[in-house]
Amino acid sequence: MMDCLYIFLFMLHFSAGCDLLQQWSKLVDVTGYLGGSVVLPCSCTEPQAKPHQLKWTYYQGGLKEMFPSVHIERYKNRVTLLNQTTPGNFSLLLSSLTKEDKGDYQCSVSPDQYTFIRLHVKGCDIVRKTLDVTGYLGESVVLPCSCTEPQAKPHQLKWTYYQGGLKEMFPSEHIERYKNRVTLLNQNTPGNLSLLLSSLTKEDKGDYQCSVSPDQLTFIRLHVKERSHVHTISTSQPSNSLQQEHITTQPQEKQTHHTTLYVFCVKPGPFDILTPGDAEEENI
Repeated sequence: MMDCLYIFLFMLHFSAGCDLLQQWSKLVDVTGYLGGSVVLPCSCTEPQAKPHQLKWTYYQGGLKEMFPSVHIERYKNRVTLLNQTTPGNFSLLLSSLTKEDKGDYQCSVSPDQYTFIRLHVKGCDIVRKTLDVTGYLGESVVLPCSCTEPQAKPHQLKWTYYQGGLKEMFPSEHIERYKNRVTLLNQNTPGNLSLLLSSLTKEDKGDYQCSVSPDQLTFIRLHVKERSHVHTISTSQPSNSLQQEHITTQPQEKQTHHTTLYVFCVKPGPFDILTPGDAEEENI
């Protein structure tokens, strides 16, 4: 009996419908970036609950339906419902954001169950400034340019070079010498619009301009120098065999020469040779 009661209460709970997680009295603020996507949140308190009806509207001089019936032309092919796995999640994915998308949205499942979302769309604002950049012949250099919001993607981007007038070098390469030498450095952050210029030549020096709109631009003055070569003379330490020899001259010993004295005596007969000892005896 109790098991049947639990099942009844369980079914009664779901038959009550979808109670929105964010009620009408609370405004939800959401921020998106130009060119990107944003999720407008809306869901039931019970993830598996499915509402009898669902409607997304946008306030533009009055509430206008944007999902499931798209009555606003600019939202066509840009809205997707995120409830593939949970019926109670009917958050809306809005892609390719524009400045016109900012404003107030409403998610409703019944006349008394709705949620308000205020969408803020941040664009690419470039601080107007002039930068000096130095590069070296044959090497690469980065010409810096970026949005104040790293995730903001500009509606348009143009790099130009002043050569008797502004000439476009990116994305349309109208100057022959820049072909295959420029690369945009925004692989990870859409708001990074810096340009990599490789294989620098003397002709590359001059004034460049990065612009996302007529009043949003940055000036770069590029200086190209020849890198000075420093010649280093390496002196190796002399080996032990080449070190200065210390020659010590030993004083020669004083040599003593012993001379044998021979004394010759003349007698009336033949010459007799007497040694020093004999001479002494003779004197005696």
